[in-house]
Amino acid sequence: MKKAISAQNTKMFLENPNAAPIATGKLTTASQSAPAYVTFADIAKLANGEPIYITGSGWPSLDNQEWIVQSLDKDAKTAALYGSDTTDETADWGAAASFTLNAFADVCAQSYAINQNPASSIDTTTLCDDEKTSLVGFRDPGTLTFDFFIDPTDSDYLALNDAYNDGEERMFEIIYRNGAVRTLPVIVQSINETGGVDQAVHGAATLKITGQPILTQPAGAAPATYTLTAGISPLSGEAPLHVELILTQKNGAASSFSIDWGDGSTAETLTGTTTSTHNYDTPGSFTARATPTVNGSQGAPAAAAPVTVMAVSGG
Repeated sequence: MKKAISAQNTKMFLENPNAAPIATGKLTTASQSAPAYVTFADIAKLANGEPIYITGSGWPSLDNQEWIVQSLDKDAKTAALYGSDTTDETADWGAAASFTLNAFADVCAQSYAINQNPASSIDTTTLCDDEKTSLVGFRDPGTLTFDFFIDPTDSDYLALNDAYNDGEERMFEIIYRNGAVRTLPVIVQSINETGGVDQAVHGAATLKITGQPILTQPAGAAPATYTLTAGISPLSGEAPLHVELILTQKNGAASSFSIDWGDGSTAETLTGTTTSTHNYDTPGSFTARATPTVNGSQGAPAAAAPVTVMAVSGG
């Protein structure tokens, strides 16, 4: 471990749920996999390593929880949710599914330290033993401390005080200069202030880390993410309309695909091919979606362009 990066230009942010959110929007689909991949209606304001709060999906494994965004694909508008597992979900994806990305207060620290404490040791030695025996107990996630300069009128400083006063868990982001992001769930335990002659007013904060820190690699350092796009033609015509679906894969190959043609017909499974055909027998607008299985897990579904089927013209 000889490689090093400078701490200069490291950015730090504390989640501020009391301010207006950075972004909100709809989630159009999600995969039944571990981790789950979600598709966004608009992904413009999201970045890898950010926490989003999900509601309205109808899936208990995702709703009313915060998830760290990873493997963000701006073109496909998809992302993985770190640590999620939706393989047991059976309900339809909710039409009201949405996300919220809360605002963040800029910490702008002078210096910081992450202090991870060793797991406790439980002594299990008895008189029958020839030597000491023990078990490893729970690990303490530790604390995050940082020093900063105080301006009591600064909105970011006031947000830090609000976090201390309410004692609620928040996400803390450390964005390194190379683009890696460390996201930690924290509770602000203490804020100290000092000052003196010929000194700037100085502060120090201690945050209790309440769960597993999540490290998200920068886009260039992480392995290329598997992506799937779906093309369909023709896009319109009279019923019955015969269409062809062509799937294009990037950065990998799926072992199979589940095709939902969007017209209530039984889902089709494709194995060993990336093309299929289908007849739309009734008028309407239909969207076909293909869900790949990659390395034993379902990936993000790819939606084709909507197909418009018209009634047979009279004559």
